[in-house]
Amino acid sequence: MNQRSDRFSSTRYEKCADMNTQSIYLDNAATSFPKPEVVYQFADKFYRDWGANASRGQYRMAAEATKLIEETRSQLLTLYQCNNNQVLFTSSATEALNKILLGLAISDESSIYISPFEHNAVTRVVHAIGRSKKINIKLLPFDKKTLLFDREQATSYFENLRPDLVIVTHASNVCGAVLPLEEIFTCAKQYGAITVADMSQTFGLLDCHLSSNDIDYAVFAGHKSLLAPFGVGGIICKEDAQLSPITFGGTGHNSLEQGVPESLRDRIEVGSHNIYALAGLNAALNWITGQGLMRLRSLEQERTAILLNILRSYENIEIVADNAPCERIGVVSALFDNYSPDEIGRLLGDKGVAVRTGLHCSPYAHDFLGTSPNGTVRFSISCLTANEDFSVLKNALNFIRDNG
Repeated sequence: MNQRSDRFSSTRYEKCADMNTQSIYLDNAATSFPKPEVVYQFADKFYRDWGANASRGQYRMAAEATKLIEETRSQLLTLYQCNNNQVLFTSSATEALNKILLGLAISDESSIYISPFEHNAVTRVVHAIGRSKKINIKLLPFDKKTLLFDREQATSYFENLRPDLVIVTHASNVCGAVLPLEEIFTCAKQYGAITVADMSQTFGLLDCHLSSNDIDYAVFAGHKSLLAPFGVGGIICKEDAQLSPITFGGTGHNSLEQGVPESLRDRIEVGSHNIYALAGLNAALNWITGQGLMRLRSLEQERTAILLNILRSYENIEIVADNAPCERIGVVSALFDNYSPDEIGRLLGDKGVAVRTGLHCSPYAHDFLGTSPNGTVRFSISCLTANEDFSVLKNALNFIRDNG
């Protein structure tokens, strides 16, 4: 697609900005919006009634906060049928990935394999490790046209350079491609690798066998497909998992002891829990469980199909990797004739359509997809995207086409 490097004219900008438009949200890969109504209601009520510091007092408010946290751990494990695992809460998926990758105490000469779709929450941590240790950082093989994993080639890579750590996102936040976690990790485990799954885009949407011995650590973000507020994420791992702490502080008990706690939960969950965010996650999990993962995935797929059909109907729009046969979630990147992604983002924003433009914190993915350095226009829906939103999108796209 041809893109202009110059800004669009002030006349065109004013013509677009002056129009009265309805606002719609198509940036769910950044954070889901709206949330189920019960999430807003329950988080607000619980925080008003019981918003004390969990595990820090012998009074009822603290006890209720503690009870909520433990119930939310149980909800997460039940949702993915992995009750023999444990849940470790963090403030975000980014913090969770840092605590895993830095807590593994990776040694010199270690070989780390990542997918070409990883977020900077993975790649920047790995490169930070590489600045202090002599490690090998390798990309797992994927076909650039089909976006499919090449297991035969990966086996050859592992034979030549055995993997110590393999990190894979469950779905790309750029093009929505779903990666075959279980196949990749089964292959990696044959060589004794530690495996880490970044499920930020898929937890609460796609099923995954987290009880499998092939998955050592799975990371989730509360505010994305789990439909919860900002401020909570975490790790699901085996009960015997071992990580060195990278942050230190109070845990609410054993306060005289100044050494490193033995419990992994105490090593990871230092400081006060975000009770508001956890209450929202609790409510979101109740809602997701009531709806069922299969139904929510079906709703998301229906809306994704509508989005794709709309974008495909415009000759001035190219969908990135549109014909790739891999499974996808509702994240779609596109390029527009005669405009840069940032220009389109501004035009759509003025028309009341919220999208994300640029590199989406995933430069490796854009290198792989051939969309660097400008990136793409990313449209991302959720199971709660309203059907009438697509009429607003079509009006905006018509305006861009007719005034290009």
